[in-house]
Amino acid sequence: MIFKYIAGPIIGSLIGYFTNFIAVKMLFHPKKEIKIRGHRLPFTPGAIPKGKSRLAKSVGEAVGNNLITQADIGDKLLSEELTEKIADTIISKFSQPFNSLSDGLSDMTEEEIVAKREDVAKSVGKFMAEAVSQVDIAEIIVQKAPEIIKEKLNNPMIEMFLTDDILRAVLTPVGSEIQKFIAEHGEEYISPYVSQRLSDAENGTIVDFVNQLGIEQSQLKSIIKALYKKAVSGCSENLMQWLDLSGIVESKINAMSADELETLVMSVMKKELNTIVNLGALIGFVLGLLNIFI
Repeated sequence: MIFKYIAGPIIGSLIGYFTNFIAVKMLFHPKKEIKIRGHRLPFTPGAIPKGKSRLAKSVGEAVGNNLITQADIGDKLLSEELTEKIADTIISKFSQPFNSLSDGLSDMTEEEIVAKREDVAKSVGKFMAEAVSQVDIAEIIVQKAPEIIKEKLNNPMIEMFLTDDILRAVLTPVGSEIQKFIAEHGEEYISPYVSQRLSDAENGTIVDFVNQLGIEQSQLKSIIKALYKKAVSGCSENLMQWLDLSGIVESKINAMSADELETLVMSVMKKELNTIVNLGALIGFVLGLLNIFI
Protein backbone atom coordinates (compact mmCIF):
# COMPACT_ATOMS: atom_id res chain seq x y z
CA MET A 1 0.00 0.00 0.00
CA ILE A 2 2.82 2.38 0.92
CA PHE A 3 4.66 1.50 -2.31
CA LYS A 4 1.54 2.58 -4.21
CA TYR A 5 1.85 6.08 -2.76
CA ILE A 6 5.60 6.51 -3.06
CA ALA A 7 6.06 4.84 -6.44
CA GLY A 8 4.50 7.72 -8.39
CA PRO A 9 6.64 10.49 -6.84
CA ILE A 10 9.83 8.38 -7.07
CA ILE A 11 9.19 7.44 -10.70
CA GLY A 12 8.30 11.06 -11.54
CA SER A 13 11.44 12.25 -9.80
CA LEU A 14 13.60 9.80 -11.73
CA ILE A 15 11.95 10.70 -15.02
CA GLY A 16 12.38 14.43 -14.38
CA TYR A 17 16.00 14.00 -13.31
CA PHE A 18 17.10 11.85 -16.25
CA THR A 19 15.06 13.89 -18.76
CA ASN A 20 16.80 17.10 -17.76
CA PHE A 21 20.16 15.30 -17.43
CA ILE A 22 19.85 14.02 -21.01
CA ALA A 23 18.69 17.46 -22.20
CA VAL A 24 21.74 19.12 -20.64
CA LYS A 25 24.07 16.50 -22.11
CA MET A 26 22.48 16.96 -25.52
CA LEU A 27 23.55 20.59 -25.42
CA PHE A 28 27.09 19.35 -26.08
CA HIS A 29 26.71 15.77 -27.30
CA PRO A 30 27.15 14.27 -29.76
CA LYS A 31 30.00 16.45 -30.90
CA LYS A 32 29.49 15.54 -34.55
CA GLU A 33 26.46 14.66 -36.62
CA ILE A 34 25.55 11.00 -36.90
CA LYS A 35 24.36 9.60 -40.22
CA ILE A 36 22.48 6.37 -40.83
CA ARG A 37 22.40 5.29 -44.47
CA GLY A 38 23.18 8.83 -45.58
CA HIS A 39 20.51 10.46 -43.41
CA ARG A 40 21.43 12.67 -40.49
CA LEU A 41 20.10 11.51 -37.19
CA PRO A 42 17.89 14.21 -35.59
CA PHE A 43 19.44 16.32 -32.82
CA THR A 44 22.95 15.53 -33.99
CA PRO A 45 25.29 17.19 -33.43
CA GLY A 46 24.36 18.70 -30.06
CA ALA A 47 22.73 22.12 -29.85
CA ILE A 48 25.90 24.05 -28.98
CA PRO A 49 28.30 22.35 -31.46
CA LYS A 50 25.67 22.72 -34.18
CA GLY A 51 25.06 26.40 -33.48
CA LYS A 52 28.66 27.32 -32.61
CA SER A 53 28.99 29.96 -35.32
CA ARG A 54 25.71 31.60 -34.36
CA LEU A 55 26.66 31.42 -30.68
CA ALA A 56 30.05 32.95 -31.44
CA LYS A 57 28.46 35.84 -33.34
CA SER A 58 25.85 36.47 -30.62
CA VAL A 59 28.40 36.39 -27.78
CA GLY A 60 30.77 38.64 -29.78
CA GLU A 61 28.03 41.20 -30.40
CA ALA A 62 26.95 41.07 -26.76
CA VAL A 63 30.50 41.69 -25.54
CA GLY A 64 31.35 44.34 -28.13
CA ASN A 65 28.06 46.25 -28.08
CA ASN A 66 26.73 45.85 -24.55
CA LEU A 67 29.21 44.51 -22.00
CA ILE A 68 32.24 46.57 -23.07
CA THR A 69 31.40 49.89 -24.70
CA GLN A 70 33.52 52.67 -26.15
CA ALA A 71 32.84 54.77 -23.05
CA ASP A 72 34.01 51.94 -20.77
CA ILE A 73 37.31 51.56 -22.60
CA GLY A 74 37.82 55.31 -22.87
CA ASP A 75 37.19 55.82 -19.15
CA LYS A 76 39.58 53.03 -18.23
CA LEU A 77 42.34 54.12 -20.59
CA LEU A 78 42.09 57.73 -19.40
CA SER A 79 41.82 56.90 -15.70
CA GLU A 80 44.45 58.57 -13.56
CA GLU A 81 45.56 55.21 -12.17
CA LEU A 82 46.29 53.68 -15.59
CA THR A 83 47.81 56.92 -16.91
CA GLU A 84 50.14 57.00 -13.90
CA LYS A 85 51.20 53.37 -14.43
CA ILE A 86 51.87 53.90 -18.14
CA ALA A 87 53.92 57.04 -17.46
CA ASP A 88 55.94 55.22 -14.77
CA THR A 89 56.56 52.30 -17.14
CA ILE A 90 57.78 54.61 -19.92
CA ILE A 91 60.02 56.52 -17.50
CA SER A 92 61.42 53.18 -16.32
CA LYS A 93 62.21 52.19 -19.91
CA PHE A 94 63.68 55.63 -20.63
CA SER A 95 65.97 55.20 -17.63
CA GLN A 96 67.64 52.19 -19.24
CA PRO A 97 70.73 52.56 -21.47
CA PHE A 98 70.06 52.81 -25.20
CA ASN A 99 71.94 49.58 -25.86
CA SER A 100 69.66 47.64 -23.47
CA LEU A 101 66.55 49.03 -25.17
CA SER A 102 67.73 47.56 -28.46
CA ASP A 103 68.22 44.05 -27.02
CA GLY A 104 66.16 41.57 -28.97
CA LEU A 105 65.30 44.15 -31.62
CA SER A 106 68.20 43.31 -33.86
CA ASP A 107 69.92 40.15 -35.01
CA MET A 108 73.21 42.00 -35.61
CA THR A 109 76.35 40.83 -33.86
CA GLU A 110 78.53 43.14 -31.79
CA GLU A 111 80.97 43.44 -34.68
CA GLU A 112 78.16 44.37 -37.06
CA ILE A 113 76.88 46.99 -34.61
CA VAL A 114 80.35 48.54 -34.35
CA ALA A 115 80.69 48.53 -38.14
CA LYS A 116 77.27 50.15 -38.51
CA ARG A 117 78.22 52.78 -35.94
CA GLU A 118 81.38 53.58 -37.91
CA ASP A 119 79.36 53.88 -41.12
CA VAL A 120 76.99 56.31 -39.43
CA ALA A 121 79.90 58.27 -37.98
CA LYS A 122 81.50 58.56 -41.43
CA SER A 123 78.24 59.69 -43.00
CA VAL A 124 77.66 62.28 -40.28
CA GLY A 125 81.31 63.36 -40.40
CA LYS A 126 81.14 63.81 -44.17
CA PHE A 127 77.95 65.81 -43.89
CA MET A 128 79.36 68.06 -41.17
CA ALA A 129 82.63 68.56 -43.08
CA GLU A 130 80.70 69.55 -46.21
CA ALA A 131 78.56 71.92 -44.15
CA VAL A 132 81.63 73.55 -42.60
CA SER A 133 83.32 73.83 -46.00
CA GLN A 134 80.36 75.86 -47.22
CA VAL A 135 81.25 78.56 -44.69
CA ASP A 136 83.74 81.10 -46.03
CA ILE A 137 86.26 80.51 -43.26
CA ALA A 138 89.01 82.30 -45.17
CA GLU A 139 86.98 85.52 -45.25
CA ILE A 140 86.08 85.18 -41.56
CA ILE A 141 89.78 84.84 -40.66
CA VAL A 142 90.70 87.83 -42.78
CA GLN A 143 87.94 89.95 -41.21
CA LYS A 144 88.26 88.90 -37.57
CA ALA A 145 91.89 87.91 -37.09
CA PRO A 146 93.37 91.44 -37.32
CA GLU A 147 91.09 92.68 -34.54
CA ILE A 148 91.96 89.73 -32.33
CA ILE A 149 95.70 90.05 -32.98
CA LYS A 150 95.72 93.74 -32.15
CA GLU A 151 93.65 93.18 -29.05
CA LYS A 152 95.99 90.45 -27.80
CA LEU A 153 99.17 92.38 -28.61
CA ASN A 154 97.89 95.67 -27.21
CA ASN A 155 101.06 97.43 -28.35
CA PRO A 156 100.73 100.67 -30.35
CA MET A 157 104.30 100.39 -31.62
CA ILE A 158 103.71 96.98 -33.19
CA GLU A 159 100.33 98.10 -34.50
CA MET A 160 102.12 100.80 -36.51
CA PHE A 161 103.91 98.09 -38.47
CA LEU A 162 101.16 95.50 -38.52
CA THR A 163 98.61 97.45 -40.46
CA ASP A 164 95.32 95.89 -41.56
CA ASP A 165 96.56 95.60 -45.11
CA ILE A 166 99.66 93.68 -44.04
CA LEU A 167 97.64 91.37 -41.80
CA ARG A 168 95.11 90.72 -44.57
CA ALA A 169 97.89 90.01 -47.04
CA VAL A 170 99.37 87.44 -44.65
CA LEU A 171 96.08 85.96 -43.46
CA THR A 172 94.37 85.59 -46.84
CA PRO A 173 96.54 82.68 -48.06
CA VAL A 174 96.45 81.16 -44.56
CA GLY A 175 92.64 81.26 -44.55
CA SER A 176 92.51 79.73 -48.01
CA GLU A 177 94.77 76.87 -46.95
CA ILE A 178 92.67 76.25 -43.84
CA GLN A 179 89.53 76.26 -45.99
CA LYS A 180 91.11 73.77 -48.35
CA PHE A 181 92.35 71.57 -45.50
CA ILE A 182 88.88 71.35 -43.94
CA ALA A 183 87.34 70.46 -47.29
CA GLU A 184 89.87 67.69 -47.87
CA HIS A 185 90.46 66.31 -44.37
CA GLY A 186 87.54 67.55 -42.24
CA GLU A 187 85.80 64.17 -42.35
CA GLU A 188 88.92 62.45 -40.96
CA TYR A 189 88.83 64.62 -37.83
CA ILE A 190 85.05 64.79 -37.35
CA SER A 191 84.16 61.10 -37.86
CA PRO A 192 86.15 59.72 -34.87
CA TYR A 193 84.56 62.34 -32.64
CA VAL A 194 81.07 61.42 -33.86
CA SER A 195 81.82 57.71 -33.41
CA GLN A 196 82.95 58.30 -29.82
CA ARG A 197 79.83 60.34 -29.07
CA LEU A 198 77.63 57.59 -30.49
CA SER A 199 79.44 54.99 -28.38
CA ASP A 200 79.00 57.13 -25.26
CA ALA A 201 75.32 57.62 -26.08
CA GLU A 202 74.73 53.86 -26.12
CA ASN A 203 75.50 53.75 -22.40
CA GLY A 204 73.39 56.81 -21.71
CA THR A 205 69.63 57.03 -21.23
CA ILE A 206 66.84 59.09 -22.69
CA VAL A 207 66.26 60.56 -19.23
CA ASP A 208 69.92 61.70 -19.14
CA PHE A 209 69.53 63.32 -22.54
CA VAL A 210 66.31 65.06 -21.49
CA ASN A 211 67.94 66.27 -18.27
CA GLN A 212 70.72 67.84 -20.33
CA LEU A 213 68.01 69.87 -22.05
CA GLY A 214 66.95 71.23 -18.67
CA ILE A 215 63.83 69.08 -18.31
CA GLU A 216 63.44 67.36 -14.94
CA GLN A 217 62.02 63.85 -14.57
CA SER A 218 58.78 65.14 -13.03
CA GLN A 219 58.32 67.44 -16.02
CA LEU A 220 59.07 64.57 -18.41
CA LYS A 221 56.44 62.44 -16.66
CA SER A 222 53.86 65.22 -16.99
CA ILE A 223 54.67 65.54 -20.71
CA ILE A 224 54.28 61.78 -21.22
CA LYS A 225 50.93 61.75 -19.39
CA ALA A 226 49.66 64.69 -21.42
CA LEU A 227 50.74 63.12 -24.71
CA TYR A 228 49.18 59.78 -23.74
CA LYS A 229 45.84 61.35 -22.81
CA LYS A 230 45.82 63.43 -25.98
CA ALA A 231 46.58 60.36 -28.12
CA VAL A 232 43.84 58.26 -26.48
CA SER A 233 41.30 61.08 -26.63
CA GLY A 234 42.11 61.72 -30.26
CA CYS A 235 41.40 58.15 -31.32
CA SER A 236 38.58 57.30 -28.88
CA GLU A 237 35.92 57.55 -31.58
CA ASN A 238 37.61 54.84 -33.67
CA LEU A 239 38.90 52.79 -30.73
CA MET A 240 36.12 50.18 -30.72
CA GLN A 241 36.33 49.84 -34.49
CA TRP A 242 40.09 49.28 -34.32
CA LEU A 243 39.87 46.86 -31.39
CA ASP A 244 36.93 44.96 -32.92
CA LEU A 245 36.09 43.15 -29.69
CA SER A 246 33.09 41.50 -31.32
CA GLY A 247 35.27 40.03 -34.04
CA ILE A 248 37.93 38.90 -31.56
CA VAL A 249 35.42 37.05 -29.36
CA GLU A 250 33.66 35.56 -32.38
CA SER A 251 36.88 34.27 -33.94
CA LYS A 252 38.06 32.86 -30.59
CA ILE A 253 34.85 30.87 -30.09
CA ASN A 254 34.83 29.68 -33.69
CA ALA A 255 38.40 28.48 -33.29
CA MET A 256 37.48 26.36 -30.26
CA SER A 257 36.85 22.64 -30.57
CA ALA A 258 33.61 21.17 -29.24
CA ASP A 259 35.47 19.86 -26.17
CA GLU A 260 37.02 23.27 -25.43
CA LEU A 261 33.65 24.96 -25.84
CA GLU A 262 32.01 22.48 -23.45
CA THR A 263 34.78 23.04 -20.90
CA LEU A 264 34.32 26.81 -21.20
CA VAL A 265 30.54 26.70 -20.76
CA MET A 266 30.72 24.21 -17.90
CA SER A 267 33.33 26.30 -16.11
CA VAL A 268 30.83 29.17 -16.09
CA MET A 269 27.46 27.40 -15.77
CA LYS A 270 28.11 23.99 -14.24
CA LYS A 271 26.29 24.88 -11.02
CA GLU A 272 23.32 26.33 -12.89
CA LEU A 273 23.03 23.33 -15.23
CA ASN A 274 23.17 20.94 -12.26
CA THR A 275 20.42 23.00 -10.66
CA ILE A 276 18.27 22.48 -13.77
CA VAL A 277 18.84 18.71 -13.56
CA ASN A 278 17.93 18.64 -9.86
CA LEU A 279 14.95 20.88 -10.51
CA GLY A 280 13.68 18.32 -13.02
CA ALA A 281 13.79 15.67 -10.28
CA LEU A 282 11.92 17.97 -7.90
CA ILE A 283 9.23 18.82 -10.44
CA GLY A 284 8.82 15.14 -11.31
CA PHE A 285 8.45 14.32 -7.61
CA VAL A 286 5.81 17.04 -7.12
CA LEU A 287 3.88 15.91 -10.19
CA GLY A 288 3.99 12.34 -8.85
CA LEU A 289 2.50 13.55 -5.55
CA LEU A 290 -0.21 15.50 -7.32
CA ASN A 291 -1.06 12.43 -9.41
CA ILE A 292 -1.90 10.55 -6.16
CA PHE A 293 -4.47 13.09 -5.01
CA ILE A 294 -5.99 14.07 -8.35
